[in-house]
Amino acid sequence: MKRCPKCSRTYTTNTQKFCTHDGVVLENADVGSETVRIEPSELNDQDAPTKAISRELVPSDFDPMKTVMARPDGTVTDASRSTQDLSSPSATLYPPPAMPPAPLSGSDQASPAPPQSSAPLPPPQSSPSAPTMALTGSGPIAASAPLPQPPPQPQSAPLPQQPLAAPPARKKSRLPLVLGILVVLLVLGGGVLGAGYFFVLRPMLARRTVTVEPSPSPVQTSTPTIESTPNDVAQKDANIPPEPPAYSPPADAVEFVNSKENLDGKLAEHYLDFSFYYPNRWHKDPSAGVPGARNYALVERRLPPDYTQESFAVAWSSSAAPVAENLALFHTMTENLSSQLAGRFPGYRKVSEGQTKAGVYDGYEFRFEGQSKNTDKGDLKLWGRVIFLPPQGGGKDGVTLLMLATSLAPELKSVADVGVKGELPMILASFRFGKK
Repeated sequence: MKRCPKCSRTYTTNTQKFCTHDGVVLENADVGSETVRIEPSELNDQDAPTKAISRELVPSDFDPMKTVMARPDGTVTDASRSTQDLSSPSATLYPPPAMPPAPLSGSDQASPAPPQSSAPLPPPQSSPSAPTMALTGSGPIAASAPLPQPPPQPQSAPLPQQPLAAPPARKKSRLPLVLGILVVLLVLGGGVLGAGYFFVLRPMLARRTVTVEPSPSPVQTSTPTIESTPNDVAQKDANIPPEPPAYSPPADAVEFVNSKENLDGKLAEHYLDFSFYYPNRWHKDPSAGVPGARNYALVERRLPPDYTQESFAVAWSSSAAPVAENLALFHTMTENLSSQLAGRFPGYRKVSEGQTKAGVYDGYEFRFEGQSKNTDKGDLKLWGRVIFLPPQGGGKDGVTLLMLATSLAPELKSVADVGVKGELPMILASFRFGKK
């Protein structure tokens, strides 16, 4: 049996935990079999002590575990009491949360409320179809209005999902575009340069006239003279080169120094100072370096009576310096002079061309070979070497060196030996621009 320590109500069900009147935790109590009857007149006495309720007043189907709401005194209307039976709920009901107690008089005010259990209480479960009963005093049990349903908790709106940030767009490399533009510019530039060469520079160079005339000599093989006309190519400024070292000639050498005293025409117009040494057994052509001549100088090595073994001639030419930056110009000059020599020597063939060294100066050369037929010595092999020397010290005029050799020179065996073997190497090594 359970007893309320506050209102002294007793409950026969041992599973009852709380008082249905004031919600106080019940205590175990031993109650005798004596039944105390409470008169109705005593219900109005608020100060009357609480007496035990007879078991006969409690319906047989009363469920003490059912949760009811107790209203404070004075809040129950005088409506007729309902004595309907209380049916036991199918589910276990838990007591409601503690309500603030109404003000009590007398001994009720002196007894404090017991502390609540530390165990968390589950939320109340109630059926909307079963009315909630309220017990007031010790009188009959009356039905009360259904408890108001708690307002529905507003459901929180789902947070908007932030779209994943798109990965930054990968910047495209501009390198292919730049390379493509450079290739187009190079192609266009090459086309413009090619067109300029074929339509402007080449026709201008083609107007150059280079003549080769034989000198009056009794030898069977004629020694040509060379005249080169100026071209219209703009001359580039060149730094004055250092003074070349002095040449030490052998004892049998003779020096040639160019002079303007007896010159006229193109030789006088494009005159420049130069000098060289040649062996004293060589023959100097008197027709060179005089009025009407086409060469500044012409010297020969002869085999008696009048057969040429080696010869060296100097003519003027107009070119540009330095050689490495004007290869196209020198190639054009080579083609013009080579075409003239092809008409004078039977079996003419140009062997090679390119940059070379003539003594202490850089130049551009081409080599050729041919034949001299029907001589007293029979058919002779002819080898030739032409060297273009550009202007020196910022000048505008250069020179053309023409070297010829025949198979009568015992030291020479091919065109590669011209100026390398025999007596021509001394002349090339001693050649100098400028005054003595």
